Amino acid sequence: MRFCERYPDICERFDRFWRGADTDRPLLFIAAPKDEPDDSVAPPALERPEDRVLPEKMVAQARYRLARTAYHAEGYPHFFVNFGPGVLHACIGGDADFSSMDTTWFPQFLSDISEFTSLRFQPEGKWWTAIRRATGALLDELGEELVVSFTDIGGAADILASAVGTEQLLLDVIERPEVVEQAVDHCHDLWMEAYEANCQWFVGRQDVTTPWWPILSRGRTYMTQCDLNAMISPQAFSDLFVEELGAIYAVLDHGAYHLDGIGTEGQAPALLAQEGLHCVQWVPEPETSALKHRKMLREIQEAGVAVTFVMKPEEVERACREFDPRRLMLNVECRSEAEAKELIDNTLRWCA
Repeated sequence: MRFCERYPDICERFDRFWRGADTDRPLLFIAAPKDEPDDSVAPPALERPEDRVLPEKMVAQARYRLARTAYHAEGYPHFFVNFGPGVLHACIGGDADFSSMDTTWFPQFLSDISEFTSLRFQPEGKWWTAIRRATGALLDELGEELVVSFTDIGGAADILASAVGTEQLLLDVIERPEVVEQAVDHCHDLWMEAYEANCQWFVGRQDVTTPWWPILSRGRTYMTQCDLNAMISPQAFSDLFVEELGAIYAVLDHGAYHLDGIGTEGQAPALLAQEGLHCVQWVPEPETSALKHRKMLREIQEAGVAVTFVMKPEEVERACREFDPRRLMLNVECRSEAEAKELIDNTLRWCA
């Protein structure tokens, strides 16, 4: 990578973050509008919403962002190969609907969860081929200027939910947990096939890995998830889904988990019992601050696991004082480069 002089230091700070090593401040992924943007670079022209996943449009979007965004502290040019959350759905027999500009829909395609164990990963299929081409185009054209992410393969529970329908899966969790467990085990195997295939695209071309959230690893990382956990009990999560997450962490160097929103705090104890979990990304309910949940976040840190979340610049001082900086990564969007530089200096002072 030659995109910035800070890159070696960024990698070193992430190494320390993963180890929970002593540090002078938290990891800070800071982005801000450039003082002198390159206005000659235009955003990609999209005739249809589904054009956003074309390789040339993703490259154009990445160029546009590079032209207008400055990165500070541990911020770096990061590009998410976004085919929607849980795109494995479309690579094992389902389909993907990109007709909305804001999200991707994965239509139900199974009538019963017992059918799931007959599915196979389709590496030469339409959508996995599209993901491979988009990732390759970004690496070929911009690989020295930014870090390219994994696509969002998804999590077993959410892939099952999209395949059979969320309501049906919730009924199956209650009425047929043994069938759900079989489907989860099979989905894990499909997930691992997809993850290994995605990893191979970066071999010899990128010396780090990153998921959609901009954590960085010189080894293997991934942001696992189970968004269904907002609708099920901690006991059901523990009985049916958390063991599969632990099996993923066993093959990663730096496992991470996306803990999302209202009703999910109760899942934290089962997660923290999984060896190999290094980081929890917390997403509070909309229009609230992650600081509202500082008790839970402190308990995660005390268990030896790092936390990461979005912070407004004006909230960073409190975060520095509330949490252990060794196991903290803040994702901050500043209003200017001057504000970003001042924030770094202040963070060092607040953590002194």
